[in-house]
Amino acid sequence: YIYLLVAFALINTSSFGQAMFSVSYDIGLSVGSTSDYIGAPSFRGFGIEGRGFITDNLSYGGSFNWATFYEEFGPQEWNIEGETRTAYGKQYRYINSFPLMGTMHYYFGEWDATRLYAGAGIGAQKIDQRMDFGLYTIDSKKWRFGFAPEVGVLIPVNFNTSLNLSAKYQYAVKAGDADAVSYLSFKI
Repeated sequence: YIYLLVAFALINTSSFGQAMFSVSYDIGLSVGSTSDYIGAPSFRGFGIEGRGFITDNLSYGGSFNWATFYEEFGPQEWNIEGETRTAYGKQYRYINSFPLMGTMHYYFGEWDATRLYAGAGIGAQKIDQRMDFGLYTIDSKKWRFGFAPEVGVLIPVNFNTSLNLSAKYQYAVKAGDADAVSYLSFKI
């Protein structure tokens, strides 16, 4: 249902006047407590986004992204929470982030030139976090409130196409016993 809702929103966005649709490859760098859990960068991410223009300098829209973080840790001790046992072995840690956001952006400059923009998204993020340790798996799958400020540049390629380069800070708030998840996303 979420995919259909996003597709419907993007189709409706493009049906009103001037609009922009983009598909991107995303690279993620974890920050804050997320980098303590997984420090390795993510080269496995993508996004789709649609924007409709209210004026030549202001747009609204929606975005969906997916970032996958993974890191393997060598053999180490691990105390099993709530129990008095200690285990020794490799850990495999994963975070899959699925932000679904409504967005607003402000653009500087004219349409036929390179345009800088700044904006933000607000919405929900599905965070699937898992750690495998031998026979044990600890996982958390929660929807969380999230926001994502973004800065970028549109570089015209031809009359109808631009290269979109941006940096976005994705943040999903703490949910229950699960820590907040934050990362920088570089979009091409």
